[in-house]
Amino acid sequence: MKSLDTLNERYPTAARILTGPVTTVARYLLAILFIFSGVAKAINPFGLSIKVGEYFAAFGLGFLDTLSAPVAILLPAVEMLIGFMLLCGISRRLAAWLVFLAMSFFTLLTLWLAVANPVNDCGCFGDLVHLSNWGTFFKNLIFWPLAALLWWNRNRQRAFNPSVGQTVATYVITVAVSLGIPLACYNTLPPVDPTPFKIGVNIPHAMTVHQNETQTTLIYKDKQDGSLREFSLEDTTWYDSSRWEYVDTRTVGQSTAPDIQSVPMFEGSIDRSDEILGRKGYTLLYVVNTYDPRYLPAMGELAAYIHHHSGRVVALSASELPTHELTEIGIEPLSGDYTVLHTMIQHHTGGALLLHDGTIIGKWSMNRLPQWNDEAHDPLNNVLTENRLAQEKLLGWLFLLVVVVVAVASLRPNRIQ
Repeated sequence: MKSLDTLNERYPTAARILTGPVTTVARYLLAILFIFSGVAKAINPFGLSIKVGEYFAAFGLGFLDTLSAPVAILLPAVEMLIGFMLLCGISRRLAAWLVFLAMSFFTLLTLWLAVANPVNDCGCFGDLVHLSNWGTFFKNLIFWPLAALLWWNRNRQRAFNPSVGQTVATYVITVAVSLGIPLACYNTLPPVDPTPFKIGVNIPHAMTVHQNETQTTLIYKDKQDGSLREFSLEDTTWYDSSRWEYVDTRTVGQSTAPDIQSVPMFEGSIDRSDEILGRKGYTLLYVVNTYDPRYLPAMGELAAYIHHHSGRVVALSASELPTHELTEIGIEPLSGDYTVLHTMIQHHTGGALLLHDGTIIGKWSMNRLPQWNDEAHDPLNNVLTENRLAQEKLLGWLFLLVVVVVAVASLRPNRIQ
């Protein structure tokens, strides 16, 4: 590029720094941004599909709503792949073009979001990190010059591409990882629960307003010498209005809004939520986001097990449910709120929450319902066993991830410019 050649001629030291270490730092920072952004979206494709649907509606493209789920899988996969390309230093010219075009597009998009405010949260980092629309725009404004620098220096970076064999091997691994994470998470609940309906939350307690300890101080002016004095509410000295003149009140502390506003559970016009959430013992809540009769046998088996342990089983849905089929297998069908139910279970078909005395002790997607056949073990014992096995499985996946990262790192070229 002529501008780069001119810089080399006139300011060789500055050109060497700008096209060397500064470009390398920019590449790694953008790699971290894209990988983190992609992973944050990929672990909750259902929540991302809802956000994509909001974008389609904001742009008047509601007829594309059926594409929300595919976009929710492909978008984080592409973001992660661009991040891996930058991190591993493969196809550097192509990576520079992709990151520059992506950052330019998202910077303009977030500017429009900040001005028009059609959605409250852009969803750039899924549900893990929430930024205001203006905050997201300024974040992109900071990273865009890095992408522009990488694009400006793209031709020189081609010299540092690894061999064809290393590039192909790296693509095989990174494409598999980039697509594998969102595809795996699409069929289960998010591995990191971003909702207020986490395991361990007591729903009735989360629905109450929590009053923090507050302290009120009254400020009066002494009419004799003009000085200010502070009084507590218990100090009645300020009653003497001939001496003290009111100035201000200062309150330290405040009340905290409930984490969960409400969980409607209507049987006709009667809300059963207090009755169900406040009961002692086991309560199984099926959240049906999209009814699928294939899951009825598994739902019935788990319902029978919960009933054996004196539990209550309820199915909540914002749409019509087959009342006869559900009541036959011991499940009470009730109506719920669409938004609340999609928050409770972030899965396209739905799932189940197991409560004990109002506290969530278990949570599953509909296609991962537990199969507990041994009635000698109560639900709590089964949940504890499941959690232990889940932790062991998580350690196994983390070990595999470390192996993949080491494999990718070993394919990187020795030169890191």
